[in-house]
Amino acid sequence: MKIKLAFLLVVMLLFVGIITGCSSSGEQASGDDTSNSDTSSNNESSEEGSVDYPTQDVRIVVPYDPGGSSDSTARTIGKIIKDEGLFSENIQVTNLPGANTRIGLEEVLEAKPDGHTLLLHHTTLNAMNAVGQIDISYEDYDLIAQVAYTPNVLVGHADAEYQTFDDYLQAAKENPGSISVGVPAVGSTTHLAFETMMQKSGNEGVFEVIPFQSGADLIAAHMGGQVDLRMASTPDSIEYVKSGDVIPLVTTSYEKHWDPNIESAISFKDLGIDTGVAVRYGLYAPKDTPAEVIEKLESTLNQVVEAEEFQTFTSNNGAQAEFLSTEEFIENNEKTQGIFEDLADNINVSE
Repeated sequence: MKIKLAFLLVVMLLFVGIITGCSSSGEQASGDDTSNSDTSSNNESSEEGSVDYPTQDVRIVVPYDPGGSSDSTARTIGKIIKDEGLFSENIQVTNLPGANTRIGLEEVLEAKPDGHTLLLHHTTLNAMNAVGQIDISYEDYDLIAQVAYTPNVLVGHADAEYQTFDDYLQAAKENPGSISVGVPAVGSTTHLAFETMMQKSGNEGVFEVIPFQSGADLIAAHMGGQVDLRMASTPDSIEYVKSGDVIPLVTTSYEKHWDPNIESAISFKDLGIDTGVAVRYGLYAPKDTPAEVIEKLESTLNQVVEAEEFQTFTSNNGAQAEFLSTEEFIENNEKTQGIFEDLADNINVSE
């Protein structure tokens, strides 16, 4: 009887040991699974932190014909991105002019918001929207960054009686409408830059403003003596200052113009105006493009602007390479849009 009891006791102890061992093994296995799960979760989180972009060719839409400043800027951006290996995919530039830029604008508006279709545009979008030429606004896009800007320059004849802006202003005040200023198209960025200058300096309506259909028509009229002054682009003004035909009077930039040929021109700051007006080039994306994609594009454009090739390109084409972050680019657009809309009530683009 004692032997049977001892045997039963041994069996029971063995059974308890087996159960305890299995339980410990199960807990250990469960612990391994949790560790693997945490590691897997961390890996997924890490992958989400670095956006997988681009995954295909990136297309930059330019709503103008090939050969212009917008086109060359877009192509230079694409070339630098490729040459510097900033993207794993190619950059394609697509020119979609027509319908007063609407075709190109809508192409990007309707594109999938994944960062693979972008718009290269500038301050003209603000001007056209403000004066009612188009119902598409910068607010319809996600702004990425600015890459360059170029101000306009008010120029006069080198052999004219008056040699400074103050001289012309005084003559115009004494005889309102006696001094004429040519601008390329009513409601253009150049026209609105001039109107901003006159309004904010307290000299609105002093000069007679004469619009022309094109910059070429305006240059011919000015050189032929049909207008006293003209609003010129930076490249245009540099060319004719170098030739000795004109003198620079006012730059629409806030600070002095960076080009030595235009440095004698007074700035908006000199006129007591608290901001400049310039054509500012940048990239825009379809609305609701993921924030991480915008951030990657913003960082990439910063590198493009810093590249020596881009600095040389802008300098050779009458522009200044200047990076503005997404936030800064948005703020600048808001300010410019507000200025242009304040002027729009007195501008009739149908004239």
